[in-house]
Amino acid sequence: MNHASDAAVHGGADAPAGRAPDREAEGLPTRPGLRAYVLVTAWLLIGAHLVLRAWTLGERHFYADDLMYGGEAIATPLLSAEYLVENRHGHVMPAAVVLHGVLYRLFPLEWGPFAVTLLVLSAAAALAVLRLLRVLLDDRPALLAPLAVFLFCPLTLGPVTWWSAAINSLPLQIGMAWVVADAVLLARTRRRRHAVSGTVAFVVTLLFFERAVFVPFLAFALVALLLHLHGARGPVRSAWLRAWELWAGLLVAVAAWAVVFLVAVPAESVGTATAGQVADLTRISATALAPALLGGPWRWVDVSGPPLSDAPSWAVPASVAVLVALVAWSTLLRRGGGWLWVVAAGYVLAGAVVVGIGRGATEFAHVLPLTYRYFAAEAVLAAVVVAFLFLLPARRAGDRRPAAGARAGVVTLLVLAFVASSVLSTVTYRRAWATEPTGDYLTAARASLAGAGDEPLLDFDVPDTVLWDFWSPWNQASLLFAGLEDRPRFAAATHDLRLLDEAGNLRPAAVVPVARVADGPLPGCGWSVAGDGRTPVALAGPVPAREWTAELSYTADIDGTVTVSLDSGKPVHVPVRAGSHTVHVRLEGGGQTLHTTAQTPGLGLCIGAGALGDVVPQGG
Repeated sequence: MNHASDAAVHGGADAPAGRAPDREAEGLPTRPGLRAYVLVTAWLLIGAHLVLRAWTLGERHFYADDLMYGGEAIATPLLSAEYLVENRHGHVMPAAVVLHGVLYRLFPLEWGPFAVTLLVLSAAAALAVLRLLRVLLDDRPALLAPLAVFLFCPLTLGPVTWWSAAINSLPLQIGMAWVVADAVLLARTRRRRHAVSGTVAFVVTLLFFERAVFVPFLAFALVALLLHLHGARGPVRSAWLRAWELWAGLLVAVAAWAVVFLVAVPAESVGTATAGQVADLTRISATALAPALLGGPWRWVDVSGPPLSDAPSWAVPASVAVLVALVAWSTLLRRGGGWLWVVAAGYVLAGAVVVGIGRGATEFAHVLPLTYRYFAAEAVLAAVVVAFLFLLPARRAGDRRPAAGARAGVVTLLVLAFVASSVLSTVTYRRAWATEPTGDYLTAARASLAGAGDEPLLDFDVPDTVLWDFWSPWNQASLLFAGLEDRPRFAAATHDLRLLDEAGNLRPAAVVPVARVADGPLPGCGWSVAGDGRTPVALAGPVPAREWTAELSYTADIDGTVTVSLDSGKPVHVPVRAGSHTVHVRLEGGGQTLHTTAQTPGLGLCIGAGALGDVVPQGG
């Protein structure tokens, strides 16, 4: 490799040709006079970022998938193949579900520890990006601009404020920044520890999120671009030769992951979108992304879920105009500018196409990009693009640049305007999330269950506003609250019918009859259940096969157990108490008869009245 290509990996546009000193070769500070000022400012930016993120997460709670994954974590051994490599709607993410499972088992339905974990991961992502920017730009003030873009860009709001998205997205940000930095360092120093570090970081990232498969190709393209910027002959070949150990390790990891993914995920789970649906979703993604260039979208639609971008009508054309101007300037006046945008656009397009293939055929595909959920990596990419804009050399040696002071002033004003605009988007985003009801429901439900006493509860589906029946059976209360210790148990029968209402408060409940128990043949008793035989208890009319709650008024001479079933359902064991009582039983099946059998020797039982129907809460 010639001196120009060495310069490309030894410190950027202003780096001298030839081999640099060791500290420069390591990507460590080369301008000690600026180091303290730059790094203190960088730390302050990261601190402000974490404060803003903590404030945002303070309004959040679990939502949808978080609860389903929690139920799975309680019901399934964490290290089983069933749990680790289960197909989760096209995702295979063993590290993410283990992290979730461990936290959920330790702190079931407690948002605080999860929020702290998100802050720790956010800090790690910020430090990984800072490391990458120091590798690219040294410790000169220019690195503060791309760092601020990453830290405050609204693209990070969707991926990090919803736990199930964040456990994919934050590790992706960390791994992406780390692998790219190691690729540059390996090409710069030829020290193989960077190949090992980069490969390990990539494998870990891939275990959190399959979209990490694009990272090796981005890292390779950026190393080749760095070499191209400084006149390397055959930059693609040079990029391979200078870091081949890393590229080989990454490709082996991708191949191994592909085998596991293809075995675990059926082809139909990956997506059935048509080319037109993929194209539509890609277009919507581009439109949603555009306002973020200016720190937008500033407004969000409150949908009692992940807020949707609602940028003003002028935002997209204004953002596109800014992007076109930037692309034109960097392409016409800076060497390598065109290739920089090809690399960036290729990465964004690849991500959008993958989302389109996986989600383009769903009924809610058109709103997915508006949640910003899938743009975590694009926030890192935005910082990298801004950093490269400082590295692009002039096309002609005689081109004049504005005075350094003027350049710094303009860049500072632009960055401050972007940060202010982004903070505004964050504030309105937090406000839009505030109406999501899950947190209030879970808080009330935990308090209600803790004071509910020992009488068991019948199982029931939680409200759709908390977890859709689409996620059945994980929307059942017995699974949702399985991790809580301070609660009554859920059983198939209870003598005290109660139900959590829409707000999470435990209230008395009643059966709305669909079919009543017919009058029995024995005066003063109704239907007699005794001995070992099965007693048919007739309903006034047939019921279709589904889930029902039976209300049975009975008199028993001793405590005991009976079984009850419908014509097409499985028998349920029901405890009965001496005296006259009413018991409620959860049954599955259909027909026109309740089949009852005494399981306790010597038990005499009369069923005088009853009904079959659905349970609703009572009272205000």
